[in-house]
Amino acid sequence: MTQSAFPLVDTILDAAGFVDHIWVAPSTMTVSQWVRMKCMFGCPDYGRNASCPPNVPSVSECRELLLEYSHAVLIHLVCDVLIEARKEWSRTKQKVLMEAEKQIFLSGNERAFLLSFENCNLCDECVSSPRDCRLPYIRRPTMEAFAIDVYSSVRQHGYSISVKKDLTETADRFALLLIA
Repeated sequence: MTQSAFPLVDTILDAAGFVDHIWVAPSTMTVSQWVRMKCMFGCPDYGRNASCPPNVPSVSECRELLLEYSHAVLIHLVCDVLIEARKEWSRTKQKVLMEAEKQIFLSGNERAFLLSFENCNLCDECVSSPRDCRLPYIRRPTMEAFAIDVYSSVRQHGYSISVKKDLTETADRFALLLIA
């Protein structure tokens, strides 16, 4: 599904600088329990970030939510900044993506919902509890928090992705904007 059924969405994303994106069926995203296990046993943000597990729906609920949508945009971001600048790069890109989601929502796509490319880092220190979140209206989970196997999912849509062995390597990041 590469043809856009929502040309205004493409216009908004292009204007925001997200020109490398393709339309996909959300049902083509691979949702796997092992992805959640990697969050639980390997991610330092597990339980410490209000938009990360265990503060997100169960794996089966994530799968069900994706099935409620028929259209989504897979957005490719390339992070080629120095290590010292990556946190600010991520924060800036997250804010721009959230503004794009807002514009898409206001244009009549009331179901627009972003699965981000990065753990929420909008605050310098996360309060950990969704109830106490200072920015609940712009906090979004990642594709991984929704148990999406990003590697398998993006490869099946023609993107090349590999595990980076060094933080100095250019990183391919992906977000998924659910539309309708």
